[in-house]
Amino acid sequence: MAPPWQYFHPLRRLARRRQQYCRQHDLPPALAAALSQPIPDVCDDAKALDFLALDLETTGLDPSQDHIISLGYLPVAQGNICLSQAHECLVQSAEAVKPETAVINHIVPEMLVTGTPLDEAMDALFFAMAGKVLVAHGAQLEQGFINQYLARQYGLPAAPWCWLDTLAIEKSLTVYQGQHKHGDFRLASVRQRHCLPEYASHGALIDALAAAELLLALLHTLFHDRPAKIGQLPRAQCD
Repeated sequence: MAPPWQYFHPLRRLARRRQQYCRQHDLPPALAAALSQPIPDVCDDAKALDFLALDLETTGLDPSQDHIISLGYLPVAQGNICLSQAHECLVQSAEAVKPETAVINHIVPEMLVTGTPLDEAMDALFFAMAGKVLVAHGAQLEQGFINQYLARQYGLPAAPWCWLDTLAIEKSLTVYQGQHKHGDFRLASVRQRHCLPEYASHGALIDALAAAELLLALLHTLFHDRPAKIGQLPRAQCD
């Protein structure tokens, strides 16, 4: 029998929220497919789970005013990054691209004219999410824009996704090591600390790949050859 405290663990609460969410709302097919799958349990070995590393490029940081202009994601299965299933697309948008974001992601308005319609891009993402734990570096941005899309398009509240945030895991690790006052938690800096290679370009798919590699490095650092119980890892807030 599971210890009583496990009933109140965030993963167990999230699983109950997901069941309730699916009962209470009439979900479009892609979203229903993503949310119909069970959430990993507290003692499941994270090294054996299926993940979807993802990154969104946007016109800014405010989901209520800014827009998604690119998505990139790829699965991680049994500790292996599945490059053959990687996906990236530009999103068709009539919104102006801000110069300050174009400098970072090199996406200019002309590139979006023939992009994928947002609804089509999001449906593909939701289908890819099915049965996966979501991974991102600084996942609050991805959470915010995905949930804002659900509110705008379907009038739905924030969905009960299961996330692992490599930023949160790294912060927890550096606090444990007593280094939190001097930490640089940008993706490139964290990767450098874990002896991962530097990527010259910046974009949704390359950042998703960078987060996937970082997750595997963090799991190795934290657990080595021991089972990596997912319930022991910091998670991004899902509310």
